[in-house]
Amino acid sequence: MSEKALKSYQKGEKHLASGKYKKAVSEFGKAVEFFINANEIKRAERCSLKLCECFIIEKKYYDAAKAAFRAAELILRHKQYRNAIKHYQSVIDFYEKVDAGLEILEVYSLIILCNLAQGKFDEGIALMKNKIAKSKFPRIKKNKIIQFVILIINTILKKNVDNLEEIEYQLSKLKVEQGIITLFKTVQQIVKEYAETIVAIMTDKKEIRAGDVIQVSISVKRPPELEIIDSQLVFDRIFDLVEKKQVLADNRTINFKVRPRIQGKLQIGPISLVCQVNEFRFPLKIQKTIEILPGKPELLIEPELAEISTSIGEPVAIALNLKNLGKGECMNLRLQLDLSEELEISEGGLEKKLHSLGPHEEFLFTFRIVANEKVDTTVSATLTYEDLEGNQHTMAMEPIPFTASS
Repeated sequence: MSEKALKSYQKGEKHLASGKYKKAVSEFGKAVEFFINANEIKRAERCSLKLCECFIIEKKYYDAAKAAFRAAELILRHKQYRNAIKHYQSVIDFYEKVDAGLEILEVYSLIILCNLAQGKFDEGIALMKNKIAKSKFPRIKKNKIIQFVILIINTILKKNVDNLEEIEYQLSKLKVEQGIITLFKTVQQIVKEYAETIVAIMTDKKEIRAGDVIQVSISVKRPPELEIIDSQLVFDRIFDLVEKKQVLADNRTINFKVRPRIQGKLQIGPISLVCQVNEFRFPLKIQKTIEILPGKPELLIEPELAEISTSIGEPVAIALNLKNLGKGECMNLRLQLDLSEELEISEGGLEKKLHSLGPHEEFLFTFRIVANEKVDTTVSATLTYEDLEGNQHTMAMEPIPFTASS
C-alpha cells in the first residue's frame, strides 16, 4: 500500500510541475488515501497540503480550504495541536475569500478545542468571546460542532459538573473524522477532570486581625491523583508577604504566610494553578475572601523621668510618652493626670486629648505642675480610649514618685 501511495505521490508531483493540475489533484488524492490505509499519517498530511497547493494555483479556494482542513484532521490523530491550529488558520484564510461564514465559525470552534486540549483555557475562552459569541450568523444554532464547543466553554466558565452528561450525549451524536473525534474526546476528559477538581484555600486561624501573621494553605481535596505543577500567587496589596510559598513533597499542598495591614473583607487570589491528572493538564483559578477584624491596640504610658524632685513653688514639666505597641488603631484618647492635694496644675488642664493613635505610633503629652509646700507623694494618670470595634478601655499609669523641698 505504501508503494502505491508513493507512486501516486510522485505522479502528482510530475503533473503539478507540468501544470496538469487536474491530474495532479487526482494522484495526490489517491496518495492521501493510500498513506492513511498504510497508517503513514504524516505523509498523508503532506499529500493533503499538496492538494491544497494545486487548488490555490487554480484559485479554487473552497477546495483549498477542504484540503487544508483534511491536513489538520490527520495530524490531530497524533494530537499535534499547534500544527493543526496553523492549518486551521489557513483554512480560515481560504474560506474568507469565498465568504463561507458558517464554515469559518466552525473552524474557529476547532481552534478553540485545540487550545483547550493544550490546557490553554484563557486563549480558548477569548476566542469564543471574540469570534463565536459575537456572531449573529443565522445558522449557528444548528451547527452541532459549534454548539458542542459552546457547551464545553460554558462548563469551564461555570465549573459545572452537571453538564458532563450533556457533553457525553452531544459527543455521541457527532459524526466527524477520526482526528477530530480524538480531539473532542481529549477535551471532554480534560473538562471532566477540571469540573470535578476541588482545591481549597484555608487559613490557620479562624479569627484574623489586622497585623496578624497567617498561614494560607492551598490544598487539593480531589481527585487523589491530581498534582499542582505550577502556581502564581496573587493577593491584595494590603497584604504583606511574610513567607514565600512552599510546595509540599506530594505536590498537592502549597503554603505561604501573609500579614493583612488593615481590617475589612480582603481577597486572596485569584491564584493561578496548573494542575495535572495523568496525561491531562489544565489551569485552575481559585480565590477566597476573608474577614479581617481590626487589630488590637496595646498602649503603654512611659514617663520620661522615673521620679521627680523639685523645689517648692517651682513649676516642673511631666512628660508622658504614650506608645501603641499593638496591631490596631485606637481612637478618642483621654489622658487625665491624678494629683494629690499638695500639687496643682500650673499651666493648661489636667486632661489632654488625642483623636487617634495608630499601630507603632507614639505621642508625647506634657503637663506642668507645681508644689506649694513640702511634699513626698506620687503622680499618676488614667488613660481612656476606644478600639476600632467601639470597645471602651481604661488603664492606669504606674505612679511616679514626686518630692518637693525647700
